[in-house]
Amino acid sequence: MSTAPGTAGWTPVVDLHAHVFFPDLPDLAAETGDPRWPRLVPGIVDGHSDADRGEVWRGEDRFRVVRRPFWDAEARVAEMDQLGTDVQVVSPIPVAVTYWADGSDALRFAREQNDRIAATVADSGGRLLGLGTVPLQDPTAAADELARITGPLGLAGAEIGTVVQGAELDHPELRPFFRAAAELRAPLFLHPIDGSGVLRCSDPHTDFAIGMHTDTALAAKALVYGGVLAELPELRVCLAHGGGAFPWTHPRLRWRAAATSAADPADLDALVRRLWADCLVFDPLPFGVLAARYGPDHLTLGSDYPFIDHDPTGPLDDAVVAGSITAAEATAIRGPNALAFLGLGP
Repeated sequence: MSTAPGTAGWTPVVDLHAHVFFPDLPDLAAETGDPRWPRLVPGIVDGHSDADRGEVWRGEDRFRVVRRPFWDAEARVAEMDQLGTDVQVVSPIPVAVTYWADGSDALRFAREQNDRIAATVADSGGRLLGLGTVPLQDPTAAADELARITGPLGLAGAEIGTVVQGAELDHPELRPFFRAAAELRAPLFLHPIDGSGVLRCSDPHTDFAIGMHTDTALAAKALVYGGVLAELPELRVCLAHGGGAFPWTHPRLRWRAAATSAADPADLDALVRRLWADCLVFDPLPFGVLAARYGPDHLTLGSDYPFIDHDPTGPLDDAVVAGSITAAEATAIRGPNALAFLGLGP
């Protein structure tokens, strides 16, 4: 953990971007015959017992091998102590955000995940906060589940994906959900989804490095240029992975909007600064661009734990040395900014 909690000047280290999944979720692949539903099989890898790992499956295809902290909160907190992380904000893995499914099945799967996330958070002794998931293909059900997430379940907000059955986030049918999020003051963590279809190349390395960044940029463009943020001033959205390609594509989008529709560039910049972003960018140099686009008070730590062997505070410290951000800004990014995004006190 960081220096002693409760002491003068103590700042908690808060990781806003961490994932969780559970082995006791219903096996909807078996129930429905659709192989896209994920399931977790703990303690077995390649057909052999392995107490420290497990496998995520989609139908008959193994999706990925995962480590025990993915589903075991005690193991997770022990690693958090080793990493120096005081609080993790856990959210579903992208493959468990099932916008392709029938709305009633997606709602059931979302509720099952949300119940388990809430129980895990409640049993963590304050070390974990949680973001639930909602079935955005049914905006009314999604709004109702968001109210349950932030009400009876006591979770901090929700994770959402970037595209819903081909509809971008500024689609009119999705606006009631975003309106509900604004009214509830519920923060939304926007994460790229698997198989968004934004690339002509589909190998795993390209999808990870370029596809997810493009997917996030398209979603951010919809929020800023599609009227969602302008209509809903109370809406809070944090983009994963620094917003992907969006910080670099916004100037080109801004020029085009000003040239073709007389949009005010200053107004567009102000909308972008309404967004938040985690700093999972693997390098100190982008921090200056992120701070310029979103504001240094809208940047948070993110690790993608437990999938990426990456200390998010390393590039943050390097960014201070490089002059991309100040030491005071880095201190806020370590934790207070995330708590502000979630609407929580220090």
